Amino acid sequence: MAMFGSASHPSDELTNMSSAIFNDDTMKARFPAKVYARFKEALLTGAPTSEEDQKVIAEIIFKWGRELGAVCFAHWFFPMRGGSGAYGSMCGACKMDVLIDFDWSSPEANKPFLATLPYERLFVGETDGSSFPNGGLRATHTAAAFTTWDRSSPCYVLDKVLRIPCVFVTHLGDCIDDKTPLLRSNDAVQKEGLRLLKNIKLCTDAKAIHSYLGWEQEFFVIRADLYRKRPDLVNCGRTLVGKLPQRNQVGDFNYFAPVCKQVEKLLFNVQAKVLSLGVAMAVLHNEVAPAQHEMSPIYCQSTFAADNNVLFMEILEREAEKLGLHALMHEKPFAGINGSGKHNNWSIGTDTGMNFFYPGKTDQARELYVTAIACLTYGLCQHNDVVRCAVAHAGND
Repeated sequence: MAMFGSASHPSDELTNMSSAIFNDDTMKARFPAKVYARFKEALLTGAPTSEEDQKVIAEIIFKWGRELGAVCFAHWFFPMRGGSGAYGSMCGACKMDVLIDFDWSSPEANKPFLATLPYERLFVGETDGSSFPNGGLRATHTAAAFTTWDRSSPCYVLDKVLRIPCVFVTHLGDCIDDKTPLLRSNDAVQKEGLRLLKNIKLCTDAKAIHSYLGWEQEFFVIRADLYRKRPDLVNCGRTLVGKLPQRNQVGDFNYFAPVCKQVEKLLFNVQAKVLSLGVAMAVLHNEVAPAQHEMSPIYCQSTFAADNNVLFMEILEREAEKLGLHALMHEKPFAGINGSGKHNNWSIGTDTGMNFFYPGKTDQARELYVTAIACLTYGLCQHNDVVRCAVAHAGND
């Protein structure tokens, strides 16, 4: 019986999973039942959170963050970088603010300050948007930009900072980020998907349709000292000069081979960190090209999955630096050998558990499957230029 383990378990990454993320389980345990119910309903309808509920939510998240050592908070957003082919930690952005505010009840001109998370600043923030999306400056009176918490993606604590995933828009509401178009497309999928289900009389009890994403991140790992000797890698993320391999890449000896110890340590460190942040990191292995590797999590709701991918790339870069390594996430850092893909396994499904792109074993499931395939095929045919524009940039065209 000992082979099945004892009652006590070691403290490791599996016992610390999701310990630093304010996920649904944490929310349900800490929010008052009525506040939790209204928050979840707002996620379905898109309704704003009332001011009273905002105050309750901010106080609870503040206390939770302090328990994990947070001293700052940051609205974490994903600005457009002018089509420059940003990759890795460049994809995310934030400005850290200390968790303090004036004691506004004080009559003093020089008011004392105290540790708090003002509810207004949890849900909405204002920051400088003048240099987005291309580094140029807009007119002063249009330089302001605003961030709003994407409530479909949980807050988390990383390195003493409570990060709040956000959208990023101008003072006129124009999006200058990558998250807002995703949220708008999800809204469109839900609206039209529910209309489709009603018309074909399938899954009529569904109240929401979720877009699911499972990403696979490939990357190269090289020694940091060698990386710093190559100005092209440092400045462009890829080589611009050099000698091609004699026979290009003709072998697959690296694919699924044992990972070298130094890189294995890196992958395990990253896995432990992202598991604690609620990323269901499930797979790590060697890829085809020399020094190329891959990590990928179990799929989840698309906005949360996209946030997780950006967070993963940031942590990978940080952990590599600690070990004297450097992670390259450019799509084609070296000529003559395989590039790195970011494969996206995508699907949509109802809140009742029906997957549009799974044939299933019932007539209802098969009917939904063939209908969804027909809709997807027609959409790709009619709007292939939009799909191309959504993925084309300097590093991926």
